[in-house]
Amino acid sequence: MKITEIESIPLRVPYEERIRKRYYHFAMTELVTVYKFYTDTGLIGLGENPGPPFDQEVLDAYLGTNPFDHVMGDGRFNLDMACYDLMGKDLGLPAWKLMGQQVRQWVAMGWWMPCMSPEDTAAEVQVAAERGYRGLKCKARAFYDVVEQSRAIQEVAPPDFRVEFDFNGSLINVEKALPILRELEKIPVVKGLEEPIFAYDVEGWRRLHQEIRIPFYLHGVGVIREGASRQPSGPWIGLRAGDFDGALCSHESVKSALASGWAFAAANTPILLQYVGTGITAAFACHLGAVIPTATIPGVTASHAYEDDLIATPHKVQRGFMRVPEGHGLGVVLDEDAVKRYSQTPEPTWERHISVVTLPGDIKHYYRNLQQAERLMKQGVDESYAPGVRLDEWEDDGSEAFDELFKQLQENDSPVWEAPTS
Repeated sequence: MKITEIESIPLRVPYEERIRKRYYHFAMTELVTVYKFYTDTGLIGLGENPGPPFDQEVLDAYLGTNPFDHVMGDGRFNLDMACYDLMGKDLGLPAWKLMGQQVRQWVAMGWWMPCMSPEDTAAEVQVAAERGYRGLKCKARAFYDVVEQSRAIQEVAPPDFRVEFDFNGSLINVEKALPILRELEKIPVVKGLEEPIFAYDVEGWRRLHQEIRIPFYLHGVGVIREGASRQPSGPWIGLRAGDFDGALCSHESVKSALASGWAFAAANTPILLQYVGTGITAAFACHLGAVIPTATIPGVTASHAYEDDLIATPHKVQRGFMRVPEGHGLGVVLDEDAVKRYSQTPEPTWERHISVVTLPGDIKHYYRNLQQAERLMKQGVDESYAPGVRLDEWEDDGSEAFDELFKQLQENDSPVWEAPTS
């Protein structure tokens, strides 16, 4: 069996209407590329990635090869999943059979969302719970009060619900992080913290870890270091030292994911699978989760966020677990009608906007967008995680004040602290 052709199918799949604008503000792309791997035996394998198609030279590495050449591959998982789809279809087996021994038929799978206000966060948690999810991975950012967010979740969440906050280092250091995390310790729904402070601050991480009972998660599980080397990988050092209580297998190659699965199993340390995409990628993540022994922290694919998951039969979710597809290969069928529909979706037109950070005392600071606010507040340009802090978007209302401020914010990389004068 040889791969003879790879068809790249660029699509625009909108996010669900209630969150679409927020995802746009968070710079989430609606572009999705689906790949069809054609073979000389007539079989077709499916892969995908968020964003535009990969360059042709990336695809060329697969053309003319046998899908079995990519067992435990270290290429892009987006394309290797198509090879596992083909291998399974060729043998009449589910993809997980080519990855290892099955340890579960239902994989812990969670909801994902960017940072939102406490009231919007609570509303999103209610949607997640109604759809069968019991875990949430939520971005935590300096321009929202994460303690207020947590309390809002606690008020509306089912008793078996859990949230992991992904700080991406935005608590900066021990001095800043400690009082906030001590407040989070009082809120039972908070079950995990991903990279609360900068990961390079190893000693600060250890000091904070000793003080806080909430589990810490590292972003990255790579335990393989290729070639002759005296330097083990960073996650391997931290794993052996006990510096974290779990880690994210985030967009790792199949080789790295499976190797890390066994290393983390030996250390009895859980893994959170994070592979972003539609229902196709969710199927791939389920097959990985079926064989990785400690893939027990609710994983995320964000497939729930799209208005369509691009597969003919939706994944089944029950009490926070997603059923591993039982068909051959990935076990999903591409919805060709959806592909046709979303190949013609026009690009949306969004209003100009300014991000307004409101601090205690109703003091307002103005940023070009929330990405700028995130970056600069992490650098200490503005006060981060102040009690009651929040970010709102001021959309172009046609006023002279908006236009002047918008232009001013484009001139240099800093916020404007003065209120508009007109």
